[in-house]
Amino acid sequence: MRCLLLLRHAEAVSHLLTAKSDSARALTPKGQEQAASIGRQLSTLDLPSPIRILCSPAIRTRQTTQGVLAASGTAASLEIEESLYSATADDLYSLIYATPETAETLLIVGHNPTIGEFACDLLGPALQSARFSALYRSYPLAGLTVLGVQGQWLDVRPSTIQPITLIQP
Repeated sequence: MRCLLLLRHAEAVSHLLTAKSDSARALTPKGQEQAASIGRQLSTLDLPSPIRILCSPAIRTRQTTQGVLAASGTAASLEIEESLYSATADDLYSLIYATPETAETLLIVGHNPTIGEFACDLLGPALQSARFSALYRSYPLAGLTVLGVQGQWLDVRPSTIQPITLIQP
């Protein structure tokens, strides 16, 4: 079974505390620890290889991804996907459908509200389970939804997803 991972970036410096653009906001020390925590937890999963990583170009998503990879010991290359900065759910489906069949795990690192809404859409009735109930309130910073994918990437839709877990720092 393939794995689809949806990761929201970790805590970043507030808009109010920086004169930089939104895309240039870096992780806070707490955000760096959140990313490392997700990486440590991710290392306990037996993810199928090869792993493809699509990441928003924002500094905070890149730093989150790098922190997760470093803490997990996962060897994978990071692909910057410009469309993820302001993606819609349809954009995420397009990126998933365009994933080569040689990829066994796909990690998408992006922003709310899209990552959260997309995860909730794919999870459907599983949102009522204790494992995913936190997503009703808000998708957590550095939250990672792990989903099983039966079949090809072109088959991804709510009815074909197997909910596995929600990892939080």
